[in-house]
Amino acid sequence: MSSWKLSTDSCPEFERSAAWQNALTRLCLPDCSFTQHDHDFRGNVSSINSPQGIEFSIITGSPMEISGKCSELPYSFWLALLLEGDFSLKYKGMEYPARENSIIYAPTGLDMTLSVQSDFKILYMNVPKGLIHKRLLNLDTINVGYLPCESGLNNVFACMLGALSDNIECLESEALRPVEIALTEFLISNLIHQSGVLDFGSTAKIDQFKRICHLIDANLSDPDLSLNLVAVKNKVSARYIQKLFESSGTSFVSYVRSRRLERCRYELSHPEYQHLSVSDICFRWGFNDAGHFSRVFRSEFNTTPRNYRREHCAALQVG
Repeated sequence: MSSWKLSTDSCPEFERSAAWQNALTRLCLPDCSFTQHDHDFRGNVSSINSPQGIEFSIITGSPMEISGKCSELPYSFWLALLLEGDFSLKYKGMEYPARENSIIYAPTGLDMTLSVQSDFKILYMNVPKGLIHKRLLNLDTINVGYLPCESGLNNVFACMLGALSDNIECLESEALRPVEIALTEFLISNLIHQSGVLDFGSTAKIDQFKRICHLIDANLSDPDLSLNLVAVKNKVSARYIQKLFESSGTSFVSYVRSRRLERCRYELSHPEYQHLSVSDICFRWGFNDAGHFSRVFRSEFNTTPRNYRREHCAALQVG
């Protein structure tokens, strides 16, 4: 099912609490307790799934506290744009900033508490575990976190998500494809410093690594993209860049290949690129040999590019 809704106003008073708890479980959130009497609580969820399985939900309600963990549910990663309300986020005895127009995030399965002391509105996004390759960002090792959105890239992203929340009721699942790309790219860019595979030893090195990754990502379509070219543009030695990637648990060549494969996989799975052949897509993202592309794609995803395209297009037709 690509979308669903719940309003406690449509439930008898004695069923509202159970209906709301069921909705939270469906969203991979733990149980909640209500600040007011159960029968006085009001809550609404409007949820839609993107083609790649990211669930976007607008959650509104009365004051409540969500606390505990969802260890029995499949692992996923969530982030939430806090649109309206008075929030408090606690984990392992620490309280995290949780102001309006900021983003909080965590994997499911952590024992934490989100308290809301007022009527509230949240854009909640649940990201499947397999959507981002571990070689790019290891979501298993990310902890509870907070992103201030007063300025910079975080603010731009929060504004985009805010516009999405204002229009989500009238969007079809297919319209969320560009948002999928933006969301996964944002996570990789902003959370890479938290991933446990990174052990750079200093914030400066992490920041430099992020700048190098941004440069690579902006030039993936260039078949002449090379370690030496990136080194020259960043005014560092090729060996220094190699050491940064070694600290991240990968290599320059592996990172570039993974990023290109992810872009190709995305385009192979969506109908708007059906007019492009498999070779067109592989050349479009910097591969210069279709046979080599097919081999590395199969090694990464355990299927050939053509089979992957066929399976996903068939799944979309069934859906």
